[in-house]
Amino acid sequence: MPTLVVLAHPDLAHSRVNKALKEAIANTEVEISDLYALYPDFNIDVQAEQAKLLKAQKVVLQFPMFWYSSPPLLKKYFDNVLTYGFAYGSKGEALAGKAFALAISLGAREEDLSGEFSLERILTPFKATAHFVQMRYSKPFVIYNTARLDGVDLQVQAQAYQAWLKGLAH
Repeated sequence: MPTLVVLAHPDLAHSRVNKALKEAIANTEVEISDLYALYPDFNIDVQAEQAKLLKAQKVVLQFPMFWYSSPPLLKKYFDNVLTYGFAYGSKGEALAGKAFALAISLGAREEDLSGEFSLERILTPFKATAHFVQMRYSKPFVIYNTARLDGVDLQVQAQAYQAWLKGLAH
């Protein structure tokens, strides 16, 4: 079953973590849609992105968490691509039954996100979106404390990402 990774990092060239994750899956059967590389002007080709979603059985959103949310182009992707009649509405069932997951990197430590501001709560809008478009939300792949990852730890995380992608629910 094909997997689509929708990558949303506004400065991937200077990213250590998301660049390493992308490189780790580059030679696999995963299709990568690098939003900031494809649409630096924020003018998303809706039909092209919807076609990618139609082919995929698993959809992963890979991004660094900014201010408890996703980068702005990913939000625009939701607004423009997950349209009425395609992703929801009386005839919008294009994504129904597909797996939906997040691959998130955070500068925060895991213990910094607890209680009222737990990662589980912060991710509620993504879970709600998956539910609304009838996708199956899967447990996210999360890398915390990214600034403190050394090269070895980063390589371990990249390998773990490969394994996590392979193990996503069908």
